[in-house]
Amino acid sequence: MSSLANYQCRSLVWLRRDLRLHDHRALAAALAQRGTICPVFVFDTDILARFDNPRDRRLTFLAEQLAELNRRLAARGGRILLFHGRAAEIVPRIAAALGVERVIAGRDYEPASQARDAAVAKELNNHGIDFEQPVDHLIVPAERVRKGDGTPYKVYTPYSKQWRAALLETDYAEAVVKDDGRYADPADLSRELNKAGQPLLQSPTDADAILKQIVYQRADTAMWDIRRGHELLADFAAGRMAQYREERDFMARPGTSRLSPYLRFGFVSIREAFRAARKTIGDGVWVNELIWREFYAMILHFFPESATEEFNPKYRGTLDWNRSDADFARFCEGRTGFPIVDAAVRELLETGWMHNRARMITACFLSKDLFIDWRRGEEFFAQHLMDYELASNAGGWQWAASTGTDAAPYFRVFNPWLQGKKFDGAGAYIRRFIPELRNAPLQRLHEPPPDDLFAGDADYPAPMVDHRQAKEKAIAEFKKAEERFSTRDQ
Repeated sequence: MSSLANYQCRSLVWLRRDLRLHDHRALAAALAQRGTICPVFVFDTDILARFDNPRDRRLTFLAEQLAELNRRLAARGGRILLFHGRAAEIVPRIAAALGVERVIAGRDYEPASQARDAAVAKELNNHGIDFEQPVDHLIVPAERVRKGDGTPYKVYTPYSKQWRAALLETDYAEAVVKDDGRYADPADLSRELNKAGQPLLQSPTDADAILKQIVYQRADTAMWDIRRGHELLADFAAGRMAQYREERDFMARPGTSRLSPYLRFGFVSIREAFRAARKTIGDGVWVNELIWREFYAMILHFFPESATEEFNPKYRGTLDWNRSDADFARFCEGRTGFPIVDAAVRELLETGWMHNRARMITACFLSKDLFIDWRRGEEFFAQHLMDYELASNAGGWQWAASTGTDAAPYFRVFNPWLQGKKFDGAGAYIRRFIPELRNAPLQRLHEPPPDDLFAGDADYPAPMVDHRQAKEKAIAEFKKAEERFSTRDQ
């Protein structure tokens, strides 16, 4: 400890889903304490094990942001220390090596993250180091919004009313970061970590060098410029937010904010997004979308099994899903023969993004028309979505599959032909992502082809299933599942 007295690093700030230097609860909490601070980020191999695509866009996105933040911090005499390995082991090790008094990290409500953080807290405690977790990724702490009897909500509408009632001004107030002169000397930090045998990633201001060290390669993120988050928020708040209710479902129009990747990784603070919404539209429809995000985080917190099991016990282990790998592969390739579904999947593969209405259409199609297990769809989205969050993704898939909390009833099955006609009437969205259909008549985009028409189309496949028949079969399967549950429960 005495060798560290020259710079008195007291607080280690563990960055996770909050990659910014403003409106930052963990940084603000550290800066409120005495002594200098040290930000760290770990490319956690426990998380990365699930994502083995060497050109995963999200890793490029993160590396670019970390490099940019380090360039900014260099002007302030600081640096984010970057590591690659198991965060559960690295964080306590470096905290002990640096002799800090506390580690501060924004709270994470995902089950695996909570288990990791509990293990970290226990190990830090063994070294006499405090572990603080302010709520930063949500506006209102998930555990605060409960029913009168103390139990968690399972339905969105009463939850949203109580969420609004529980909201405090301090929940969305800016967490001011005044960090001038408060960062520990990076050279001192590196020296102590070298003594402890804990290697740092080198060239922290070079995104390509960072990616190489964690065994990933640069991917195309032109659509997701790290500097555009605040520009997108300002542009959306200045005009399109007020038209969100009317425009949000039309897939070829710029009716949504496309902020979610920036919110997911914390490039933009959820509080500043909420403040912009309150200032622009008050308690409007877009605010409901932010509350849905909090609702699913709350569900995952209180019901962690819902990440992998049907929330509704009637359908847990009672649905006889279609296990065809060939059918699932055609869905994942955007070759189902349903233009609106295929356009959505190809949008995801090409850009890392899928319009929200398209997400509902494709999730319903996979789980109802093809009757393929929603978990396979959840994993497919997890591998490709720039804004992937377990809570919202699992919650959305279970909603579409009619197995989740506050889900669509099982007899509600989106008609993909009518959905395309209603929300992409001119076919602009379909034509953009399916070049085979760019010159096809509009009828081909929005109506099932007769048996003798288009069936021999060499460029684009005929529909995999007859929607009406598939709908009837799905409804029948759900009825059988409920019968199985009733029998099993007796």
